[in-house]
Amino acid sequence: MTHYPKDLIPLLKKKCDSLKNIKYHEPPELPPQSELEPLLDVAFQASLLTEEGRRSGFRIVYASKKQIEEDINKGKSAYFDNYSRIIEFDSLRVYSVAEVNRLAPAAEFTRLMICVTNNSKVKDKPKLVIWGLLDVGENWWKFVHHETSGGRCPPSYITVTSCNAGEISISSGGDVYLSLKSGEILEPKENPIWDGDISTFFKDAKESLYKETIKQLKKKKWDENGHDDDYPHSFYNYFLERILFYVREKAHGGTIIFIPKAVNKTDTRLTDRALIKYPCNYNYVWDTLKCSLVNHRKYYDLHFPLWGGKKPITVDLFQVHNMLESESTEIEEGLGDMAQAIASLTSVDGAVVLNDHFEVIGFGAEVTAISQSLKEVSVLTGDGKQKKISIESFGTRHRSAFRFCSTFEDSVAFVVSQDGGVKAIKRVGSEVILWPDINSGGMGI
Repeated sequence: MTHYPKDLIPLLKKKCDSLKNIKYHEPPELPPQSELEPLLDVAFQASLLTEEGRRSGFRIVYASKKQIEEDINKGKSAYFDNYSRIIEFDSLRVYSVAEVNRLAPAAEFTRLMICVTNNSKVKDKPKLVIWGLLDVGENWWKFVHHETSGGRCPPSYITVTSCNAGEISISSGGDVYLSLKSGEILEPKENPIWDGDISTFFKDAKESLYKETIKQLKKKKWDENGHDDDYPHSFYNYFLERILFYVREKAHGGTIIFIPKAVNKTDTRLTDRALIKYPCNYNYVWDTLKCSLVNHRKYYDLHFPLWGGKKPITVDLFQVHNMLESESTEIEEGLGDMAQAIASLTSVDGAVVLNDHFEVIGFGAEVTAISQSLKEVSVLTGDGKQKKISIESFGTRHRSAFRFCSTFEDSVAFVVSQDGGVKAIKRVGSEVILWPDINSGGMGI
C-alpha cells in the first residue's frame, strides 16, 4: 500500500499524544490539519524536483517570527542561548513548491531552516507563507555525525526535513517522529549497530578496545564509579557510524564488508569468497581510537576536579589541561580524516573489506562466492517482524553482499544506496537477515 503525506497526520497526532508529559521529549502543539496538510504536501512535492539540475535537501520549520523571538527573549529553550539567528525577508513569500525549490540550495539544510507560518485570519483557510530563514548552525549536524562530543538540539517546533527525492520526515527538537520514504511510513527504530546480532559481531573488537585502553591508562576499569563504563564500546560504534555517514554523503553508494581480525588477506575464508582488486594495508584507526579514549579520560580526570575547585589551578595543571584539549582536537580531526578516507574507497567499483579493528584489507573487491541455496532473504519490517523477499528483487550490490554473508556467517556487510539508505546484512543461523534503513532517526535522516 502506497502512503501519501496526509497519511502521516493521524499517526503524528498519536505520536505527539504519547510523548506528552515526557521530560525532555514533550512535543510542540500541532497546527490544525488544514495547515499540516499543505505544509507536508508542498514539502513532499518539492523533494521530487531539482533547481537547475541541483538536488538539494531542506529543513522547514513551522513557526512564526513572533514565536521564535519570544523563545529567544524568554530563554525558553537552552538552544536559543545566542545560537540562533534570524534572516528575515523584507516581504513574505508564498509557501510553494517552486519557492522551496529556489531557496533550498541557499538554505543549506545542515544549518539553515526555512521558516513557514500561516498568514491567514480566516479559519480553516490557511495561507502559508515563508517569512525568512533560521540559522541554527551546524553543531547538531556535526553531533549526529559524531564529529563533536556534544550538540544543541534543533528548536522544538514541527520540522519537515527532506534529504533525498521523494522523502520527508517530521521531527521536533531533534526527535524524529515519522518518515515517508518510497510510499512507506517509517518510525525510528533501534539501530542494529547498538543492539542485536550486528552488535554481537563487533562485541569482541569493542571489548579489545576497552581492555587495551584501560591497560594504557593503568586502570582496572574505564569508570571506577560505573556511571559511564560503557563509553569505549559506544565510541567504537560512533566511529563505525561515522564511516557509514560519510559513504552516504558521497551519494554514489557502496559496500563495506567486515570480517574478524583473525582473518587476513591470504586466508582461504576470504580468498575463496572475494577477489580483491586493490589489496592494501591501512591500519591507523585502532591506535588512534585508543589515543582518543586515553586523552578523553585524562582530560576529564583533570577537568572536573579543577572545575569543582577540588584541585587548586596551578600553572602546571593549567598547561596540562590546555595540552590535553589541543591534543583532543588534533586526534578528532585525524579520526575524521581516516573515516573519510575509508569512505572514499567505496568510490571504486566493488566492496571495501575491513576487519573489526578497522584495518583496511583491500577495496574494489568482487564477491565470487556462490550460494546455490540462497533464494531469498529475511527483511526486518517496521513492526519487528520478518518477511521473505527473493534476492532477485535486489540489485547487484545487494546480491553480492548476500552471497558473501551467506557463505561466511562470521561477517557483516553494510550496503549504502545512492539515495542514502543504509542497510546491514548478516547471516543468523541458516537465514540471511537484512536490516533496512538503519540510519533513520537522526536529523530526519
